[in-house]
Amino acid sequence: HPVFGSVPGVLRLSPSRSTPRAMFASFAARATAATPRRAPTSRETRRSAPGNNRNRARSVRAGSLREDLFGAGSPSIPPKRLRSKVSIVGTGQVGLACAYSMINQGTARELVLHDVPSKLDALEAEVEDLRHGAEFVQQISIKATCDFKDTANSDIVIIPAGARQREGESRLDLVARNVAIFESIVPPIAAASPDAVLLILTNPCDVMTHVATHISGFAPNKVIGTGTALDTSRFRALLAEYLDVDSGSVHGMVLGEHGDSSVAVWSQCTVGGVRLMDVHPGIGTESAEEGLKNIHADVVNAAGRIIQRKGYTNWALGLTVTNIAKCILRDERHVLPLSVPAFGKHGIDVDVRLSLPAMLGSEGVLEVLNMPLTETEQE
Repeated sequence: HPVFGSVPGVLRLSPSRSTPRAMFASFAARATAATPRRAPTSRETRRSAPGNNRNRARSVRAGSLREDLFGAGSPSIPPKRLRSKVSIVGTGQVGLACAYSMINQGTARELVLHDVPSKLDALEAEVEDLRHGAEFVQQISIKATCDFKDTANSDIVIIPAGARQREGESRLDLVARNVAIFESIVPPIAAASPDAVLLILTNPCDVMTHVATHISGFAPNKVIGTGTALDTSRFRALLAEYLDVDSGSVHGMVLGEHGDSSVAVWSQCTVGGVRLMDVHPGIGTESAEEGLKNIHADVVNAAGRIIQRKGYTNWALGLTVTNIAKCILRDERHVLPLSVPAFGKHGIDVDVRLSLPAMLGSEGVLEVLNMPLTETEQE
């Protein structure tokens, strides 16, 4: 070559009478010999290391800190295979936002969108529209259906199906209408995917998660409500905006009911590792500086404010659901505020669902964190 000279490992094709197939075979053989094998990434090395699971098991048995976090005698659940099929039952604005977010982030390899027969034509059009963007996302199979058999063997079934919350209507006002819907859809979902994790979005979320657990007959850890996961995201976003920092540097949770009586756990809120209560003891009280007083109220009122202006909420919830789904499918074991059985936690002596910090993996909720609360937060 007049510029590069004779460079070892550079492939050349000289003119010949060889067929295109022969030329391609020759090129492939030379490429295999000339191209060094790519070294595995650190993530791949960790996943494939024979001792990885043994190391995790040893750390699980290690000592008292884990018992302090999750409670004595809590079982360790070994990692499971990576999972890939997700079904969404109910494809209104929320269901479609979940689908769009998961497609964009490459969350699953197979996505089934289910709705009633009267909506199937429009749903098929939505799926066709999504497929036309296949060039720009990871490979995924998307199917529209009104038959629960198509959801069979799902790893996660996401249920946003339910009556839409009307302007001025509380989440609890929706109970009767949505229980009737669940009685018709949960049994066939459970029959088609007996090993799935059910993720409930329908409001009132805590009540409907409890209802879905009883109707499905699934173990309580396999039926999860999104709970205050979105409230927590809103809380962090508003606090980050007030402090002019990235929301990824803000760590704090909203727990309890997904609704008007949720609790912002200011006592455990940190920014960049600094506990805010240590530098501003009045935080979360009336003595807090003015800009902080209304943050939790803004979180509580956010859904109503958005519904009043556009008729529904969907995009942030779709992103929240995608984050939860990834955690399950990849067995990531992140701690998220989710609607889980609360009996025995923080003095609760009744069978209810509330949002508590839960470690989430391929088998659903694996542990619930014992988060210290102040007396006010406890009440």
